[in-house]
Amino acid sequence: MKRDSQGGANNAWVQLYQARRITSDPQTRPAGRPPSLVPRHKVGMTLSKGEMSELQKWQQRLSKLLNRKISIGETVGILSRVCTARLSLIPGEKARNLDELVSMLIEGE
Repeated sequence: MKRDSQGGANNAWVQLYQARRITSDPQTRPAGRPPSLVPRHKVGMTLSKGEMSELQKWQQRLSKLLNRKISIGETVGILSRVCTARLSLIPGEKARNLDELVSMLIEGE
């Protein structure tokens, strides 16, 4: 068997065997997706076909505008923030029903 200048065997299988015996702390990482910078909460919703269709349309529009894939969760978050901003522009009036609320959001009155 050949030996190198430091007295160790230079066969590849010997080096592999010796490398297996080297103890090193493996990097531990939890399984799954890495933690998000923004805390998230899983929420279940029941939506009609029409509501789901609207969300998917908005998801596609926002994905095109931002040139990246937008999740349904991001879509809901963006749309809710847009509604919050829109409502802040409306004076402190209260809507008497859903139809009136929608009109206030659309017309800004």
